[in-house]
Amino acid sequence: KLYPPCSTRAGQALGVARAPTAAIMRSLLIAATFLCGGAIAQGTSKLYPPGWNKEATKPPMGWRSWNAFGNRIDEKTFEAAVDAITARVWNEPKVSLADAGYVRVGIDEGWENCSGTDPAGGMRQHDEAGFPLINVERFPDMKRLVAYGHSKGVKMGWYLNGCACGEAKERLPNYRGDVQRLAEFGFDAVKIDGCGAATNMTFYAQLMAQTNKTYEIENCHWGVCGADRKFHNPDGASCPTEGWCPFNHFRTSGDINAGPMSWFANLQTTVRFLDASAPLSRPSCWAYPDMLEVGRVQGASFAWQRAHFGAWCVVSAPLVLGLDLTDTANLASVVPIVTNPEAIAVNQQWAGHPGRLVAQFDPPAAPPAAPAPAVRRRAFSAGEASAGEGRPAGEAALPSAAKAKVQVWAKPQPKGTVAVYVVNPAASGNAARVSVGFEALGLAATSASVRDLWARQEAGHTKGATLTVEVAPLDSAFLLLTPAAA
Repeated sequence: KLYPPCSTRAGQALGVARAPTAAIMRSLLIAATFLCGGAIAQGTSKLYPPGWNKEATKPPMGWRSWNAFGNRIDEKTFEAAVDAITARVWNEPKVSLADAGYVRVGIDEGWENCSGTDPAGGMRQHDEAGFPLINVERFPDMKRLVAYGHSKGVKMGWYLNGCACGEAKERLPNYRGDVQRLAEFGFDAVKIDGCGAATNMTFYAQLMAQTNKTYEIENCHWGVCGADRKFHNPDGASCPTEGWCPFNHFRTSGDINAGPMSWFANLQTTVRFLDASAPLSRPSCWAYPDMLEVGRVQGASFAWQRAHFGAWCVVSAPLVLGLDLTDTANLASVVPIVTNPEAIAVNQQWAGHPGRLVAQFDPPAAPPAAPAPAVRRRAFSAGEASAGEGRPAGEAALPSAAKAKVQVWAKPQPKGTVAVYVVNPAASGNAARVSVGFEALGLAATSASVRDLWARQEAGHTKGATLTVEVAPLDSAFLLLTPAAA
């Protein structure tokens, strides 16, 4: 085990298969000094508190490739995504997705070359010096691709410690090689998955800090607190503490998928990080229930796709699109959702809390529904996966539409206003009518004006320090309450 790797047999303990070169030994000594210094235990390091790198002060917005393409990607995938996200063809006056805030494009699984010389020794997707091996048939010039994104004003993200090669032995040179290439290629962000053995998030942060550049860092360790699930690295936790967050957003769940209830299940995994008085999700350290499936939810109406987007907005989750941006007909069908400026403003604004679950109600009784079709899964094979398959999925606690409750969520907004999101996940039946007191919503008033954020228009007033909302099955309400002047 390499945490801390304090064996006197440095070459063996640090995962070097043969006699290391002088350059490798220098990097190993630096790494060993850091890791043996006692600063790596999750929750005890004071070097990387929330906000340490000043990245992601607002929830990041962008697009990433996995949901739409799985590992079937090449550089043209991302050139097309950059072009699509910056094309001013939507709404009136014409704007781009980037104009709406989606200024990031992220490369996910599929760029790796798994032909390393020592697969069992941590060199399946890295060379001896620790540098990542790239599939140059798919990505002949990574630096040029990043520069192309930058030329269009797009921030570019990479993906490390992936599942395709799944290196099962931790090698400290691999951390260093990953970060060196991250800097050399000019990337602005990185997603660090949990399939390989390089799960030490503190060490990654320390190496990135030495590059004299900051990166937006996603911890994709599937919501497992404490030591990571596969390699038991104490710094592999997916979860921050009050004083430790060497990343900028952290996965609260397994992988989302396009099933009709998957996003609702993933939403529930944020609750433990949204404590009313001491939330662990906060600026530069956001809870993240995975990429958006808006535009991909199977059989979903416009209203249910919209409900998914509103859920991510009200809990301050990063808004990372996952649909194929080059499918313009499908994209056009959800552009009114994902470019809604009032919903996005709720997500982006900070007034002391990221948003929380306020109340739950049983939906109105409905006739028994036919069971939803099972989502097919199979094991992730080396170098191959279908989109949405293979990595830990969030279905373990996935609620059926028949059992899920109507939920009320709230997030404070500037000037004493409160955003309220009500979702009815019942597949059929009557509209749910729910009432919630202002005090539970965090609204200091006895009456308030109501704005409908979906319709983007005023919706009257509510009195008696109570909000009553009626929501149809598979739909949501998204409201902004403004206290009435005394």
